[in-house]
Amino acid sequence: MLGKLIKYDFKAMSRTMLPIYAVLLALTLIFSAAVRLHFDEGFVFVIFAILFMVALFGSIFASIVFTVSRFSNGLLKNEGYLSFALPVSTATHIAAKVINAMIWAFLEGLALFVCFIIMGAVMGSIEDVRLFFGEIFHFFGVVEKDVLLAMLRYILIITLEMIAGICLIYAALAIAHLFERHQKMIMVLFFVVVSILRSYVLRYSASNISISSYEDLRILSSPVWIVTPIVFGAIYSLITWYILDRRLNLE
Repeated sequence: MLGKLIKYDFKAMSRTMLPIYAVLLALTLIFSAAVRLHFDEGFVFVIFAILFMVALFGSIFASIVFTVSRFSNGLLKNEGYLSFALPVSTATHIAAKVINAMIWAFLEGLALFVCFIIMGAVMGSIEDVRLFFGEIFHFFGVVEKDVLLAMLRYILIITLEMIAGICLIYAALAIAHLFERHQKMIMVLFFVVVSILRSYVLRYSASNISISSYEDLRILSSPVWIVTPIVFGAIYSLITWYILDRRLNLE
């Protein structure tokens, strides 16, 4: 059933997000071609440049907004009647929303990466793109093994931080839903207070850790970087589960 919930949310978001990505890729191609052909002056070029920037940042903003709205509309509003009528546990509903959010975060990153490749190929050449990837492969071929492991650990930490951030947003939405008035203010206040508290905990646990070079990446072997987002993400999820399972009022 978890897979079906993820599929349902994915389809709901894809109706909006996929056209946005298509527009972003098209504007990337047009903008890059204009620069390559030296049509980089005049009012029309300025319009395309503005549209490209709007599409670029708009896709990021839309990804966040629709991820949040899928949780809010699907579990906290009228659609919640249908969701909770399904033979699915509350924890499964939450897990489906988190996984769906991570999928779209990955797709957003992939879309931006493809835009970067298109700009490199059109504004430069295919050879420039090939050389770029060649340098990356060369880097990973000559860099020390422990540094590579540290970089992979860093990617893991970023992923865990993203999951914890998504769980925090969902917890803030759930807590705000308990109040009839000033929901947005309560949600923002909870988000800010908890974020500040978490930053102090992390600073206290790893006060001497800095990342300014590849050598410093080895410091990420400290378990605090992995344990902290897992613990806080679990706390946020528990708060969300308790409210949705025991205190939710859809009336």
